[in-house]
Amino acid sequence: MSALDALFSPTRVAVLGVSRNPAKLGHVLLKNVLGGGFPGEVFVVNPSGEPILERPSVRGVDALPRGIDLALVSLPPEAVLAAITGLAARGTRMAVILTSGFGEVGERGRTEQSALLQAARAGGLRLVGPNCMGVYSRPASLNGTYFWELPRLDGGIGVVSQSGAYGGLIMRHLGGAGLGVSRFLSIGNQVDLDIAEALDYLATDEATRLVACFIEAVPDGRRFVEAARRVTRAKPMVVLKGGRGEAGRRAAGSHTGSLAGTAAVYEAAFRGAGIVACAETEEFFDAIQVLATVALRPRQPTLAIVTVSGGPSVIAADAAEALGLSVPVLSPAVQADLRKLLPAFAAVGNPVDMTPQVEPARIGLVAARVLAEETVAGALAVNVGLDIEPFAHGVLAAARAAAKPLVACSVDAPMVVGTLRAAGVPVYPTPERAVRAYRALWLATERPADPPPRPPRPGLSAELAALLPRAHGPLPYAAARELLSAYGIRFCRERRAASVDEAVGAAEALGFPVVLKSAAPGLLHKTEAGGVSLDLRDAAAVAQGCRTMCARVGDQVFVLQEQAPAGIELLVGGRRDDSFGPVVAAGTGGFFAEALRDVSLGLAPLGPDEAQALVVQGLRGRLLGGYRGLPVSSGKPAAVALVAIGRLLEDEPSIREVDVNPLIVRGEDAVAVDALVILR
Repeated sequence: MSALDALFSPTRVAVLGVSRNPAKLGHVLLKNVLGGGFPGEVFVVNPSGEPILERPSVRGVDALPRGIDLALVSLPPEAVLAAITGLAARGTRMAVILTSGFGEVGERGRTEQSALLQAARAGGLRLVGPNCMGVYSRPASLNGTYFWELPRLDGGIGVVSQSGAYGGLIMRHLGGAGLGVSRFLSIGNQVDLDIAEALDYLATDEATRLVACFIEAVPDGRRFVEAARRVTRAKPMVVLKGGRGEAGRRAAGSHTGSLAGTAAVYEAAFRGAGIVACAETEEFFDAIQVLATVALRPRQPTLAIVTVSGGPSVIAADAAEALGLSVPVLSPAVQADLRKLLPAFAAVGNPVDMTPQVEPARIGLVAARVLAEETVAGALAVNVGLDIEPFAHGVLAAARAAAKPLVACSVDAPMVVGTLRAAGVPVYPTPERAVRAYRALWLATERPADPPPRPPRPGLSAELAALLPRAHGPLPYAAARELLSAYGIRFCRERRAASVDEAVGAAEALGFPVVLKSAAPGLLHKTEAGGVSLDLRDAAAVAQGCRTMCARVGDQVFVLQEQAPAGIELLVGGRRDDSFGPVVAAGTGGFFAEALRDVSLGLAPLGPDEAQALVVQGLRGRLLGGYRGLPVSSGKPAAVALVAIGRLLEDEPSIREVDVNPLIVRGEDAVAVDALVILR
């Protein structure tokens, strides 16, 4: 039995702060509880002790019976603490504090909010809020919210919203779209019950088939991800994240820290948890609609576009490719069959433009032949202005026969729209929205990977092991190299020198050409500071390089490295996020790492497949594919390094940021030429 049963399936509910004034929120709250048809006992608290809405009231909490399941608290802020203390003393199981004016208003409010939690815990009382809009549970016929009008429709959508107002927007939209909500919870300030615990409940809730969340921030990112993974292993989850700006959250120091900002970390967390993440409200609502109404899922990220409207289908194809979906060219055999069915000027490659001149009776045959193609996982039907029954019935019959998902874009074709919607096909007014909805179906098929087993920690030298817990800021380069080498990252050969003569001798021992670097303490970005000289081919060049570097940097401490062979320069690194913990990053490296911002993030620990997927995304994937005659690389060497950095961040809590830039990849080999480790 879950503690949240008292919240979503109560039998005894108390409403505190009820007013006789119909305009007051406390009055609305009681009216909603009674009007929702709640079958259990309802107790009303009002200082007058007079009946309200034909229900008797008691003057205070101390007059309530013991063992109330759920208390809905709509009192002035100054009266809430006493009420919570009294409810806890009387064995109340759960209280939803709708009242505002606590942690969201400043330090004093946070102090008062902490007092609420302390009082509740003393009596075993759980809290939701404060500063929320309440709770709704369709199976329990409970509307414990401030919402004046709440559509009471059967349905399987569970909604969790950090914002009360945005929660109202969600509820209003879903009701207008004919979509029913199973559970709704406005979590507000999350003083006690947080979004992760709500997700844990919804993951196993038989009444909920889809979870939709609006969040601004999560207090414990790791717990959120673990809970979200439990949801997505059982049912789809859609999230809209508010507050995407990174101001004040970006770490200073490494390239990784500047690239792995807050919004990017959340995106990595959502991806790692199998969440369908949305960037704006329209996309959020469209994703909910398609996942709530279309039971089938594409088996691969491909689709066919079947249309009588050429221009919109071209836009749809562009949108699909931009979103990472494929619009595969149909096989020659399929194209030959389509030519027999369509006008000579029709397009049969994909998109399949039947044109308005198509014989209506052949539309279903065309759609069926297209959807029978194995490379096609589903279809987008596009119809602008050709309002004929054979189009709607034809694409419907073809999708059902092929057992493949269908979404549609249709304008100025009311009969087509009505027929498709009646059959459960979501219809969108623009090609882009339809494609994004189809993509949500695909994303919802991806299941989060199980965390990989954690290998034992490698041995470190006694000196390094002693240094890590007590050092702060950047580690000396030699220590950073030793640490990363212990985790399996290979560095190019190098020697240190404390004078020009030593530098020349070191270069000669390594063999020319060499790279000269400053080893000045605290020098974070050597290239930008003039602390790197490349391709030094003789002793004279090394000596001159040392003198120039001393003039720029000041310290006469050098590192001489063998010059690595030409390859693809990548960045692999990581940082410790305040909420989500260790986060790893793979990006295009070298001097332009931050300028290009070609970076992908993942939450540690990473398995090899996850790391590989991060490495080959974006510009990096094209570079690794044989850029300028360099050997083609699978990216595996960089993936191995990325996994190692994730392990290091997990093993060493004193580390704030790690940066290996560049890691030079050549074919199936990789060598690090520089590294930065920053401690807390």
